[in-house]
Amino acid sequence: MARGSSPGQKERILVWGRAAGRCQYHGCGKRLDGDLVTGDLSKNNAYVAHIIASDPGGVRGDPILSHQLSNDPENLMLMCDPHHREIDDPAKIARYTVAVLREMKRTHEERVERLLANPSAIPAHILRIAASIGDNETAIPVRDCIEAMTPDFTLADRRPIDIKVRDIAQKDSDPRYYPIVIDALRAKFQREIKGRFAEGDLEHLAVFGFAPIPVLMELGVLLSDLSAVSVYGRHREPKPGWAWPDDREPLEFTCVPGARGPKKVVLKLSVTAGITDDRIARALPDEPVSIWEIRSSRLGASELRNKDDLSRFRELVGKTFDAIKDQHGMEVELSVFPAVPVPCAVEFGRTWQPKAHPPFRIYDQVPDRGFVLRHRIMRTV
Repeated sequence: MARGSSPGQKERILVWGRAAGRCQYHGCGKRLDGDLVTGDLSKNNAYVAHIIASDPGGVRGDPILSHQLSNDPENLMLMCDPHHREIDDPAKIARYTVAVLREMKRTHEERVERLLANPSAIPAHILRIAASIGDNETAIPVRDCIEAMTPDFTLADRRPIDIKVRDIAQKDSDPRYYPIVIDALRAKFQREIKGRFAEGDLEHLAVFGFAPIPVLMELGVLLSDLSAVSVYGRHREPKPGWAWPDDREPLEFTCVPGARGPKKVVLKLSVTAGITDDRIARALPDEPVSIWEIRSSRLGASELRNKDDLSRFRELVGKTFDAIKDQHGMEVELSVFPAVPVPCAVEFGRTWQPKAHPPFRIYDQVPDRGFVLRHRIMRTV
């Protein structure tokens, strides 16, 4: 049986447009319009490939559909040369089924639609910070970051700014871990972020992190309240990802002030879990302290799901810093005991202002030891 008709100019334009001129093979995305720009057709490595072959006897051919869909844009994909050869390899027909290729086409075109849906989207650079927590390490795929940013932001640079602190001998349970990690974080910030903001090379940062809470708070302090920053957290339900689900009732945050008088103040951050006062007493034995608390209306590791929740948390943190300063003075000895998700840790650090707020110490929960002093935020930072 003969082949079906070849795609016409109109169909090819539709395929190119929906693919945004890039290979639709999953994970490729190679730009394929170079030959069109130069006008040198000998460099043409782009192919309009069939999902159901136009030849009924070809790979994924069908005695009826091959002719019916031979020039249908829904049955056509834009491919680079290597991936066109890959999907049409007869030995790999079981891997590249019609369903698999349709899914590649669908996800690619949906991503293009999301990225271009908001013409006023701000270009943002991705900042990923990854450090070991116990024996756990993780990588944050760029694809996940882009999906979380869309449609509010467009990708300013395909190369993310990465702060990776993994290959050190110490674990986060070792007191030597934090000085090493914090020094590396500060050096990376000075080298790749601070100067670029000052020069206007960075307009906005989209922050994705997986690191111990004291490290994330230090990152927030470095980014400061003056930087254009959006912070994201990983969500496990309804499906794993970094985009804000915005699928639950808003969280409310309240501040419970401590007693007047003592120059030693504890600020509990109870968002993922509550922190009882006896845990504070074990970390600070025989010390009279005034215990303050910022508390979420719902506790749990997965409760922070709305972007506006994070804004409310940050607003209350700023007011609480001011209230502690007003009640206890700038020379207060402030200790922070956090039980918060990643975005709250970063925003807590960003809210602190060295000229307006007292310095503070950060305690972190260590298995079988309770809360342990891990890091100090000083005015000289």
